[in-house]
Amino acid sequence: MALTLALLSPGAAAMPAAATTTVSPRAALSAPAAAVSAPAPAVSAPAPACAVPDARPTVWVFDQRTDVPNRPAGNGCTINDRIDDERAWRGKGAFTRHLASVVVRLRKDRVVGRAEARTLLAAGLRAHVSRTGYTALFDGTAESLSKWVQAPGGSFTLQPDGTIRSVGGLGMLWYASQEFGDFSLRLRFRDARTDGGFSNSGILTRFPDPRIPLEQRPPGGCGTIGAARTSPAWVAIYCGQEIQIYDGPTGEPQKTGSVYNFQPLGLEQAKVTPAGVWNDYEVRVQGQHYTIIRNGEVLTEFGNTPGKNSSRAGDPPTDLRQFASGFIGLQNHGNSDLIEFRDVRVRDLAEDTGCSGRHRI
Repeated sequence: MALTLALLSPGAAAMPAAATTTVSPRAALSAPAAAVSAPAPAVSAPAPACAVPDARPTVWVFDQRTDVPNRPAGNGCTINDRIDDERAWRGKGAFTRHLASVVVRLRKDRVVGRAEARTLLAAGLRAHVSRTGYTALFDGTAESLSKWVQAPGGSFTLQPDGTIRSVGGLGMLWYASQEFGDFSLRLRFRDARTDGGFSNSGILTRFPDPRIPLEQRPPGGCGTIGAARTSPAWVAIYCGQEIQIYDGPTGEPQKTGSVYNFQPLGLEQAKVTPAGVWNDYEVRVQGQHYTIIRNGEVLTEFGNTPGKNSSRAGDPPTDLRQFASGFIGLQNHGNSDLIEFRDVRVRDLAEDTGCSGRHRI
């Protein structure tokens, strides 16, 4: 595969970001910068600013994690922001050409070295490039929030800075406009408590429509058990999977990244951060396989296969949680639990597995 590339050594003549030439990866990486000829410079728009930069510690290229530090790359952005693998791409060729032009600019600006540039390009060649981009489910506006439904109790409030904050509970704010099959859900969260305590919340995934009347649910199904009979929030807890958010050293023993009551994590495994720090959180679900990623670190790999029992007596086993698609929700837990969310977005991964479907409770 040919890449659009010119790796500039610091101090060499600079190529504008939009000016490129097509060479092979090997030739571009092995040749001196002066040996890579450039066409006439083209005028390019300045790189956009990033209101909330991607703060993961290392650079990711789609599903490929590198050991390149995710350094500032100008205008309030980081390298991950410049690579911009969240948008839709026509194919791998389109993305690798874009990646090459980004690497050119990063070399010119002395953000990465030659070896790091080589690492980024190699990751681009290995990466599974998605043709679907991330779609915003909540973008900080009241309009996007209107597509979510609050299940009792408690609520979420929209803050002036475009975040939503959990208030009271136990309840759930869920995106009622669409079910998702295989997906990657990404968002940012932080613990907003300032009294020294720690807040509890979670991401609820792959649960069926909690508005379905009890009498229309299959007998013996997860939606007919215990509190799920009357509480929409418990339909999500009993039928889907809860991906935990809790960084406290005491109290709740299952920490951030736990698949609640099925695969618990301890404090060290959770890679906790102090209150007030924004965290990038990804829940990736393909088939019945869950991958939980926090700030670029994979915390959990979980197979939601039949035959696994919950650690809490009375909860449905995984046998009753075998949904091929479902809804997504954010948990509000209690009066003292103040978790804030922003930038909630989802990417359809059905193209990667070729399967999706709808199941009933």
